[in-house]
Amino acid sequence: MLSILPLLLYLAAAILLARATRAAPEARSPLVLALAGLGVVAHAVILFRAIETEHGLSLAITDTASLVGFVVGATTLAGMATMTLGALPSALFVLAGVLAVGTGVITGFAEIHAPQWEITAHITLAALAAGWLSIAAVAVLLLSWQDRRLRTRAPLGILALLPPVETMETTLFRAVAGGFIVLTFVLLTGLFFVTDVIGQHLIHKMVLATIAWLVFAVLLWGRHRFGWRGRKARQFTTAGFVILALAYFGSKFVLEQVLGRHWG
Repeated sequence: MLSILPLLLYLAAAILLARATRAAPEARSPLVLALAGLGVVAHAVILFRAIETEHGLSLAITDTASLVGFVVGATTLAGMATMTLGALPSALFVLAGVLAVGTGVITGFAEIHAPQWEITAHITLAALAAGWLSIAAVAVLLLSWQDRRLRTRAPLGILALLPPVETMETTLFRAVAGGFIVLTFVLLTGLFFVTDVIGQHLIHKMVLATIAWLVFAVLLWGRHRFGWRGRKARQFTTAGFVILALAYFGSKFVLEQVLGRHWG
């Protein structure tokens, strides 16, 4: 039940941020930053207590999702301290809080990684890539909603609390670029730990992750070469994120919860 604490702190920060943004879009509330900071700290403590064991890192699928949520929460907090993002962090804090709730839920069957720095580094990079690309996915979702309202000339409602479309797209591409760079290192470092792709049950994960990498590579190339933005950028980002989610979580779910096996 301790995993509810980060959720409550994140939600409090999200609600207060939305209210503060409505009053003064450029303002940075110290209380919001404090609540978000406490949420990140509580999330970290609860998460690492759940996954650290005497045999190494225990990573059930819900703990893996919580690790991604921690990256989202910590990155959002850092972004708030340096950028004016309107109420966009509110949506990201909600996502981080929801993912935190799964911490330690699955205890009977979890993947155990030996306490080696190479494995720990690989897992950390994978979580970082997934977290930053999750931020991009949230930005795409909100941009699509925003675009639909603008096209139909419907009232923006809470979407009016978001930063301008240009700022949203800048945030989107920063998250995609950062996630892409880290994902590149994830794929490269993964080669050192794979000795038997079939025997380690990694074939689906590697193929899907590589396809996602290619999708993001095409998106960034199109942005640089042709200035892609708008709907095309959102479509590529969505496709890449869905494929990556299938690589990390879809294959992990089928392997562990359906087949009763582990990667490696």
